[in-house]
Amino acid sequence: MKLPSLRGVSLPVVLLLAACSSTSEVADLAVNELLYVDVPFLTKTPGDRALYVTPVADVRDQVELPTESHGFPIVYGGDEFWERPVPDMVGDVLVRQLRSSGLFATVSDQAAPDALVLKPTLENFVTGANVAISGSRSFAEVGLRLQVLGAADSQGKRPVLHDQVYGNRQLSELELNPVSPFRLIGRALQVSMSKALAGIDRSNVGRTSVPLDVSVPAEATAPAPQVQPAATVRDY
Repeated sequence: MKLPSLRGVSLPVVLLLAACSSTSEVADLAVNELLYVDVPFLTKTPGDRALYVTPVADVRDQVELPTESHGFPIVYGGDEFWERPVPDMVGDVLVRQLRSSGLFATVSDQAAPDALVLKPTLENFVTGANVAISGSRSFAEVGLRLQVLGAADSQGKRPVLHDQVYGNRQLSELELNPVSPFRLIGRALQVSMSKALAGIDRSNVGRTSVPLDVSVPAEATAPAPQVQPAATVRDY
């Protein structure tokens, strides 16, 4: 298994590596059900439009991440932990969930002129641990922006039909051996994906002859299965 690149003193490194030891040998959110389980979402009104999903754009900016809190270090897990690039894993999960949701007639690999285009952007994907004398807290945060563009006009331009950021933050209890932050990121992605599917469903972008709901809130959500309990959850 690949190990994460970490910032901090030796003790936080040991703590985070110990937290990671419970993950499977395949560190891939798209194929390892110990890290991510698909949200069981199925729309009640299937869509009749075709959809093309572009590769996930990565605009994460970790330059300003804090390195300590209340005098104690914060240790981050790096992308090197994962078997594949994070945007590729998130993109595979997104396409698979869209195909099983029934929100669109098809989710194809090519952008036809009359098909909708979904542009996903990864704005946040962070794992780590807050370290203290009495233990540590694992945390994970996901932020995924989804833009749905309409069919192309005679000049090839596409109108924006839906534009929302779906995200979630997970924080474990303070423990000597907290849950792995790489498991928490799976839970955060589950909640984010659940809200994204529900938000797209409510927007009606996948259905012809149905008025669009342009006021879909970012916190639109549907039930998601539990992966690991978390003490604190922040949605946005």
